[in-house]
Amino acid sequence: MISHLDPASALAVGLLIFALIMVILFEATNGFHDAANAVATVIYTKSLAPGQAVVLSGLFNFVGVLVGGIAVAYALVELLPAEVLSPPDGGPAVAMLVSLFVAALAWNIGTWWFGLPNSSSHCLIGALIGVALGNALARSRSLGEEVHWAQLWKVLEALAVSPLLGFLLAGGLYLLCRRIFHDKHLHEPAGDKPPVWWMRAILILTCSSVSFAHGTNDGQKSIGLIMLTIIGIFPATYALNPKAAASQYELSALVSQAEPLIGRFGDDEKESALSAVRTIEHRGRNSLTDAEAPFKHLKLEVGLRSGAAEERSNVRDDIYRVIAQLKHAEEASNISRG
Repeated sequence: MISHLDPASALAVGLLIFALIMVILFEATNGFHDAANAVATVIYTKSLAPGQAVVLSGLFNFVGVLVGGIAVAYALVELLPAEVLSPPDGGPAVAMLVSLFVAALAWNIGTWWFGLPNSSSHCLIGALIGVALGNALARSRSLGEEVHWAQLWKVLEALAVSPLLGFLLAGGLYLLCRRIFHDKHLHEPAGDKPPVWWMRAILILTCSSVSFAHGTNDGQKSIGLIMLTIIGIFPATYALNPKAAASQYELSALVSQAEPLIGRFGDDEKESALSAVRTIEHRGRNSLTDAEAPFKHLKLEVGLRSGAAEERSNVRDDIYRVIAQLKHAEEASNISRG
């Protein structure tokens, strides 16, 4: 029923609205934990009232999302195999989205309920890895081939190193402050009055900085979820650029160059990718004649715009199969870089 979903249909709009609400709920439950991390010191020390601290933190989080770029968002998207993000049948990736949202929301709400200061990032990345592993098992594929391990290890290394760096830096700064600042009141528990003005300014600055950094990183994770939602629900529409007429015209020649690399360095799915190469070449040879050359770009663009979602899905799937195998070739240790 939902294969080759029409983007203009009520079902498509309903799925999109539901998924975006889930993204907003995830970000709200993320705030249950991470907002407390940012504002705890300024509230505890009476440097700011709770309402002031939350508004300040939210403002700098929002600024961080706006100026932080999308590198973190893309890192999330690249953890998933192409067939999970954009199913080969052209239908929406409902199973992926439901799994992600249920796992992330359950973890955030459960740990908030028990007062555990967990990391929403660890949960979200764990959910993405779980989806990739589940897809590998469902398709009876090797875990070494289905999961993008190179990208995964980069993310896991950052998650593992960050607590250690925080431990060392915080401990070192604390010992340094004990040696520099000799006012004993600075090292006592907070009372009913705020600290001296300069210490209060430092605490407010650190609150703002932590909130800004959170927006540039964790805020981008929600952008990544929105990207997953849009591509997952409308794969035939948003996973292939219908306006890239010139690039589509040159595609046949490009994939011909990829064929020997796929044949030599591809995994157990290389035969499917080689078949996709031949399909793309055949499509390029037979779609237009030389006599129609002045109108090639126009006809191709109109065809991609007005063609059925299923046809766009076929083009997209062929491209994905080739790209997936080229990634294996790029990661091969015995490939020549010359």
